[in-house]
Amino acid sequence: MARTSTAAGIERLRQQANAVRLAAEAYDDEVVRACAVAAADTMQALANKRECDEPVLELAANASNIELREARLRQAVRRGVEVYLPSWREANTGMPNLLLRSALFAAANNPDEAVAEETIASQGDTSITLTGFRLTGYDKRVFAVCLNHYRQDRPLSAVQGECQWIRISYWQFAKELGVEPGSNVYKAVRASLIRLNAAHLRLRVKRRDIPLPKLIEVAFDDGHDAAAPGSSLVKGGDVIAFRVLDSMANLFGPQEWTAVSEVALHDFTGLPAWLASFYSTHAKPYALQVSDLWRYSGVVCDLREFRRRLKSALEKLLGEDVPAAIRVAGYELKGTMITVRLERWGTS
Repeated sequence: MARTSTAAGIERLRQQANAVRLAAEAYDDEVVRACAVAAADTMQALANKRECDEPVLELAANASNIELREARLRQAVRRGVEVYLPSWREANTGMPNLLLRSALFAAANNPDEAVAEETIASQGDTSITLTGFRLTGYDKRVFAVCLNHYRQDRPLSAVQGECQWIRISYWQFAKELGVEPGSNVYKAVRASLIRLNAAHLRLRVKRRDIPLPKLIEVAFDDGHDAAAPGSSLVKGGDVIAFRVLDSMANLFGPQEWTAVSEVALHDFTGLPAWLASFYSTHAKPYALQVSDLWRYSGVVCDLREFRRRLKSALEKLLGEDVPAAIRVAGYELKGTMITVRLERWGTS
């Protein structure tokens, strides 16, 4: 991912602020000098704000590991030529809010259905278009396993680089997915990786296009054609090679990603799983049109049936055995609006 012109513009703005501040020192008139200094301060503040708005924080090439780790607590970071996702704690996986607040990983069972330039319903001032295969909650789980390999100190891969491929056996992938290894699991993982590899997205957020060539890149070392997901010859010892390109960092800006509990990702399926991830990306309760939630979830049914499924899914997330990180404390369904409150939000 090349250094953006925005980053260069921020640097020029800082240089101009410093130049104005130096020029101010040459003025004898205190009023003029004060105005010049104020102008320099304004330019510096504008540069700082623009930097905070950038999804990928630029660090000096010689920044220390401590500086890098501290910066990664908040957002994606570039140090020199290397780009890193944010870091997150164990038992969680960092995922972009943009994808979790949309029907990309739909709460429906329609994998292997090819689409071209299909608009994906999403929340807020966003636009997502998919070409490839429709994705489901299972694909979200597989994608999360891949992202989790970048939780610590592994940089993302450059678009034209040959390095940074992650090699892992089907058996180990199944363990990280939290399921018992077996031939059916291996075939399901393979099929999901092929769908993720084929997914081409066009993204626009807050009136800005976000480059994202692919969700992941995948290669297989088992000697089979990657276009044949139904192969029955996949073995646990066969190796998957995958990598996430550094363009993914554009989706991990400040407050644009969430460390989603692995319980939300792996312990539920269907609509309950989608709701757990969706509400994990928010910090307080708010009213939402049921019809909007229906569109964002990607559930295939009519609106009346969705209301029934929604109440059933929320009741599952109300259970005392549901971990506090995703447990629903209550919900209020009034007419066309619904308000959900998570236990971890307290009384907010």
